[in-house]
Parts: sequence; C-alpha cells; structure tokens
Amino acid sequence: MNQVQFLLRCASDLKVQGVELQDIHFPQTRPAYLNMLRRTTRDLGLAIIGVGVHNDFGRIDPTIRQSEMVKVKQWVEVAEQLGAPLVRVFAGYPEADREARWPAMIDSLCDVAAFAGHAGVRLGLENHNHGAFTPTAAEFLRVLDEVKSPYLVPLLDTGNYVDGWPSVQKTVGIAAHVHAKFWKVATDGSDEKVDYSKIVPALRAAGYDGWVSFEYEAEEPEATGISRALAYLKRMLAG
Repeated sequence: MNQVQFLLRCASDLKVQGVELQDIHFPQTRPAYLNMLRRTTRDLGLAIIGVGVHNDFGRIDPTIRQSEMVKVKQWVEVAEQLGAPLVRVFAGYPEADREARWPAMIDSLCDVAAFAGHAGVRLGLENHNHGAFTPTAAEFLRVLDEVKSPYLVPLLDTGNYVDGWPSVQKTVGIAAHVHAKFWKVATDGSDEKVDYSKIVPALRAAGYDGWVSFEYEAEEPEATGISRALAYLKRMLAG
C-alpha cells in the first residue's frame, strides 16, 4: 500500500478525520510530491495532523547524534510544507549508561525544538520504552522539564509505558496529542493490555480536545483487527 492508497483507505473505508504520516513511508520528499499529498488529503476531507520521525538521540557518537538532529529538522521542513502542525519525535535509546547519555539527549532536543519553533511547528515527544529514555512518567516528565520549550509538547502513547496505567494517569492531564495503542484486541474491540475505560474518561476529565490517533500493533491480521478496534475506540470517544 502506497501513501495515496493509505489516504484513500482512511477516508473511504476507515472513515477517520485525519492522518499521521510516518517518515519511513515517504518514497520521496520533493515539493511536487508533497504538494500532491497535501492536495489529495484536502480533496478527501482529511487533515494531516502530524509527521512521525524515527530519531535516536541516545547514540554515543556525536556525529551520529548530529545526523539525527539534521534528520528531525528535515522532517520539520516537510511537515511545514504539508501544513502539519506536529512532528512526532523520540528522546532515543541510550547506548550503554542512561545517565551518561542523558545530557547530550537533552541538548539535542533543545536544538531541534528551537528549530521547530522558527518553522511554526511543534515537536510531540512520545513516551517510548523498548530500552528508551522514557519508559515511565518519571523519565518522560524529567525530559520535558529539562528541555523547557513550548515547542516540545507531550505526546501520550497509551500503550508504551512499561508500568501502564500508573504512568498514563500521571501524564494524561498534560497531553497535547494522543496515540491510542492497541496491542491485543478483544472480541468487543477493546484492548486486553490498555484500559480505555479508564483512559478516555481521564482525557475527558482533563478537558483534552486534541487529536487521538489510532495505532494498531496487534498480532491479529489487520483485515479483522483494525475495523473492530477502531470501531471500539470511536464508540469510547463518542461517549
């Protein structure tokens, strides 16, 4: 499935209102192609709500970290051309000692956040585990506090914290963007690992009025799992 086919499916089959586009799925970023994507989403009644970058500021080699910063800045420029207000970023995956890699990671995020601000784009810092800098709310909040930039905002992924609900509960009130993760879809469409009966009311109580992106990473084939899980999420969000 190419990006245009993805947009068509989102509009006609899944009937969602917006899309996030991932850096790894772009065949090119020439202006003509980006203009075509922007025009296609508009014609389909979709909003491009963000661009996801797969970056890593946890590398020891400063040259590699510099290249990762350049990558993020390039995708900020892509987002600007697409009219997307947000670029998803990671803190990264610390090589060797976490605390030893921490200062350079913070410096990298400060640099790219300043660049994003000049472009009129916000960076959404996603809480990420899998050996990353932000496995729980404690580390996630520490990063945000140390960067202290209005252009680096909390992107809450509901399924990424290693301790689940305790960390979600601590950060749901500050979320500027939400990824609704589905790991294992039950018969009714709910997720067996992520409790949306707690998360959605918590978002509502916090006055959250931003986007909620549906993110499917379950083992069940997409043909059956996506439609069931997405229908459940839509019901929950409708209240």
